[in-house]
Amino acid sequence: MSLQDGLTPRTASNLLEAQTVSAYRIGFVVTEACPLRCAHCSVSAGPELGATTFRADFAERISAQMSELAAAGIRFVDFTGGEPTLARAFVRRVGAAAKASGMVTGIVTAAHWATSAERAADWIEVFADIDHWDISTDVYHTEFVSIDRIRHAFEALRRVGKTALIRVAHGEPMTYPEARLIDEVRGFAGERMAFQPVGPVGRARELFEYAPVGEDSWDTTPCPSTGPLVQPGGRVAPCCAPLSHERQDHPLQLGDATREPLVDIVHRWRVHPLLQTLRLWGFGPVLGWLREGGSPYRHILRHRVCHTCVELIRDPDLCRYAMSRACEPRHRLRLAYGLRTTFGERWLAERVQAEAAAALAGR
Repeated sequence: MSLQDGLTPRTASNLLEAQTVSAYRIGFVVTEACPLRCAHCSVSAGPELGATTFRADFAERISAQMSELAAAGIRFVDFTGGEPTLARAFVRRVGAAAKASGMVTGIVTAAHWATSAERAADWIEVFADIDHWDISTDVYHTEFVSIDRIRHAFEALRRVGKTALIRVAHGEPMTYPEARLIDEVRGFAGERMAFQPVGPVGRARELFEYAPVGEDSWDTTPCPSTGPLVQPGGRVAPCCAPLSHERQDHPLQLGDATREPLVDIVHRWRVHPLLQTLRLWGFGPVLGWLREGGSPYRHILRHRVCHTCVELIRDPDLCRYAMSRACEPRHRLRLAYGLRTTFGERWLAERVQAEAAAALAGR
């Protein structure tokens, strides 16, 4: 499967389409500051974290690389936080450079700024180069941001021709107040809604705990990685899922955007043997390796693949072993073939071919 005309992160209708898009996308956590302090916040954002906001000099560094990223096939640039509209200078500068390079831009916001229809329209105009707006709401946000503000933002975006999507986080199982909130939002947003479960990440660790599951209950779904995510400080995570909030060093980190070219980091994501194994086949091969190696692994199994991934990298010995097996030549050949036939991606195949040619030339 290859990237189709019109397919975007927000029009993907199934996992395969979403996975396909991820190879052409890069995201930025532009700040961990936020005027809200929601109990479920995965990044533990708050008003006191302004020092994490990307600076103007970093905006210049990143914006100067947009044309090179476009030439490498990146088509989608997304901004998140915290509350990304607080990083106005960075979002406007990089968003404009991305648009000038032919890319599509998106942002995730809590819409605290939409105090009225007029105020919402003015705020949206400030970020004129942002094409797609994901507006977050849930029973945790509404303590700080009313549904009226969500409606103001949604309707103002629609009036100026922007794409708006209401993104609702919820517990598992969903509660009655959460279901009522969804019904209320659907009244003005219709089908322009998306849903994501809250997990034990950030402040939500106080709300949820996902215990290990049995051999017959772990999530066999392939990894839904969203593409490289540049975080405050410059470190780059492989996705915007729970793994992105883990601070320790681990083999799935992709580099440092303050020191390395983004195009190199993107390519590293595209050919990373362990990450792409999880993206293509899920944890099946990894658990097979751990069984063969006699490593205890049941403590990492969870009901959702993203949480199993977090538990894997929290066990450095297991993670290093899985990485070593993923790097084996025979596995990389099989992986290269799978990525080419499933997603239409030739990057790993070309890397393996180049390595083989170099080895033959050096005989």
